[in-house]
Amino acid sequence: MKRREFIKTSTVTATTACISGIPLFPEGGVDPVSKVTGESPYEITKKGVELIGGMKKFISKQDIVMIKPNIGWNRKVEHAANTNPEVLRAVIEMAFDAGAKKVIVMDNSCHKSEDTYRRSGIKDAVVKSGAEIRFSDENRLVVHQFNGEKLKRWPVFRDHLEVDKFINVPILKHHSSAGLTIGMKNLYGIIGGRRGKLHRNMGENIADLANGFKTDLTIVDAFRILKKNGPVGGRLSDVELKKTVICSKNIFEADVVAVDLFGKSVDEIDFIGAGFRRGMGQKDLKNINIVTFKI
Repeated sequence: MKRREFIKTSTVTATTACISGIPLFPEGGVDPVSKVTGESPYEITKKGVELIGGMKKFISKQDIVMIKPNIGWNRKVEHAANTNPEVLRAVIEMAFDAGAKKVIVMDNSCHKSEDTYRRSGIKDAVVKSGAEIRFSDENRLVVHQFNGEKLKRWPVFRDHLEVDKFINVPILKHHSSAGLTIGMKNLYGIIGGRRGKLHRNMGENIADLANGFKTDLTIVDAFRILKKNGPVGGRLSDVELKKTVICSKNIFEADVVAVDLFGKSVDEIDFIGAGFRRGMGQKDLKNINIVTFKI
C-alpha cells in the first residue's frame, strides 16, 4: 500500500482497530531488528539497513521519501543532541539508490531551524547528498486522526502526509520528561500546536502518536548517545560513544532494543509499556529477532 493510500484510509482502519481490539500495526516478533557497531556512522548505517533486507525493501522507484531526523537543537554533532549527519547521509544515498524520485529532510525544531540545521552539520550533509531541506511551516498544519486512547487528533505538518514513504531517524538520548527519546518520541517533530500539552500522560500520548502514524523504517542513531541532561545537552561529559545503529521496520521494537543499549529497563520507560499494551510489538528482547554485526 502506498503511503498516500494509507493516509486516506488510516481513520477508518484505526477506528476499526479500536472497536475490535486489534492493534493497528501488529508486526511484533516477525521482522528483524539489526544492531550494527563500528567506527564509521556512515558504514554501520548502510550495513544495518542491508541486514534487514536493504532499502529496496522499503522504497520503490519514483517514491517521494520523507526522512525525519532529530534536528531540534542548536548543538554540534559532538553534543549528541541531534541525529548524526553521517547517518543521515547514508540514509539519503540509499533512498536515491533504491529509486526515490525525491528525498525531503525536515523537523519541527525547538531552537531556530536555520541555526539547528546548520550547526548540527545536517544542512551540509543534505545539500551534498542531493536531498531537499524543508522547514516546518505552521500554515501547512492539518488535523490528523490518531484515534488513540489519549491522543485522538492533533495538527500534523502535511509535508509528512504527502509522501510515499516515511523514514524515522532519531538519535538515542536522555529526555528529562520521557526518560528517553528514540523513534516513537521523535515523532513529536511531525506535529505542531502546543506540544507541551502532550507532556501530561506523556507515555500514553507518545504511544498513540506512533501507533496512529505509519513509519515505514526506523533507523536509530546510537553512535554517540546523550546519557543525561537531555534532550538539549551541551556538555561533552554527558556524551558516551556506543558506535551503534539500530534498524527496523517496527518502530516499537527498534526502541526496545535501543532502551537496552542505553542501559535502562523497558519497565522504566512509560511509552514502551503503553506501546506494548497497544500491541505494537514485543518488549522482551528474547522475543525480538535481533541480528547483530560488527564492522
